[in-house]
Amino acid sequence: MSDRDLLVRFEECLVGIGMAPATITNYLADVRAFSQWLGNLYHVHISLLNVAAVHVQRYCQELYVSRRSTATVNRRLQAIRKFYDLAVQAGWVSQNPAREVDRFDERSGASPRVLTVEEACRLLHAVGNGADGLSRRDRAILLLLLKTGLKVSELISLHEDDLELDVGRGYVLIGQDLQSGVRCLPIGSETCAALRNYMRVRASAQNVDELFVNRQGQPLSARSVHRLVSNYAQAAGLEGVSAHTLRYTFAHGALKHADASEVARMLGLRDVSGMRRYLVDPDRG
Repeated sequence: MSDRDLLVRFEECLVGIGMAPATITNYLADVRAFSQWLGNLYHVHISLLNVAAVHVQRYCQELYVSRRSTATVNRRLQAIRKFYDLAVQAGWVSQNPAREVDRFDERSGASPRVLTVEEACRLLHAVGNGADGLSRRDRAILLLLLKTGLKVSELISLHEDDLELDVGRGYVLIGQDLQSGVRCLPIGSETCAALRNYMRVRASAQNVDELFVNRQGQPLSARSVHRLVSNYAQAAGLEGVSAHTLRYTFAHGALKHADASEVARMLGLRDVSGMRRYLVDPDRG
């Protein structure tokens, strides 16, 4: 059966179980939207009868990124679940792929703060392009946090050997241990240039291998990184900005170009379930 025929049969089933007309209309619209999304996926149409849980999961993730509210995403997920419940009963499919996808948390609370492009530029502008070591260090730190989503604990543990700064491109290696493995994160030309500029004037001290150091040449503390982010945010006129904000900002941008499992890997999360707090709902908070 074609997707159009399936939707006709779906409507008949909903009418048969006595569902309210308004609910039927909404369910049909939601499943039709999912079918249309499938038609654009990989530029090859996927029939509703050939859907896997990964398709439903990715659809819900993309709804978040495209500024749909949590309630809207969950409503569409519920409609898709209902469609496949009836499809299983009718014998069209053997199992309901949407039942493997969890609803998103609708509990009250502010959404994570995410910087706009203009706000990120203001934050970097607050550092300036000074030639002194601290300005160069701080610009490199802000760019690394914004462009890689590193945790502060990972940033302050970096060594020079963890960086590869080729002309125009580069990468940073994170988590070189048996538990988390190694993450190779690309960094663009702007971040590479900022790191090279900092390393030219980095304060030196005996027996210190950490990349980022303070005025005395000692390893920079996590507290210092959090403080400098807050200070520059205040100078830029930005409220509610912390080092965590820069990690959320990276994740939000990355989700526009990669699926949640890949972004979870880049962030050093164990699995995609840890991505929930990064799926920002702009309609809240």
